Amino acid sequence: MSEIRYKDEILCLTDEFTDVGYMAENFEALDANKESISIKRSHTNHAMSVFISLPTPLMDEIFILDEFLSMVQVEIYCYVVFSHYSDEVASISSKLKTIKPIFDEFNEFGELYGTQIESGSLASELCKSLFLVSKDGAIFYIDMPQDLQTPLDRDRLQIELNKAYLTYTGVGCHG
Repeated sequence: MSEIRYKDEILCLTDEFTDVGYMAENFEALDANKESISIKRSHTNHAMSVFISLPTPLMDEIFILDEFLSMVQVEIYCYVVFSHYSDEVASISSKLKTIKPIFDEFNEFGELYGTQIESGSLASELCKSLFLVSKDGAIFYIDMPQDLQTPLDRDRLQIELNKAYLTYTGVGCHG
């Protein structure tokens, strides 16, 4: 089991974990209107995706990330995944420019991406993570701080977004 830290507490994550280079997984979630939504790993318009998960107590970081991602010059699908629906989180939807809040009510994201916290004061929440999914649906970059109070690395994300955008040729591995 993977471990992360929150304040002075060690928390354990689910045993499942996906890694860079693996194909991202599609998953079902609820949107801010409590409607079921299918989140896809790849898109017909060849846009990249960013999946961010945050424990509810740390949701303020989403505004900083939203401002950062709103400046990206290429089309990108951005989601922030919370473990369970809450009116408080759903209400921020109208304040965000780029990132769409969704809720892992079907427990698919946490299990498939290895972000489900299984012990401690944040049990059943999702840990802080960011998955950059390339245009072809593969996981290109992961940021999962070992300490939940550490911000996601926006400088590194900028570098990885540029690399992912430039790396994709659209012809596959045999082209």
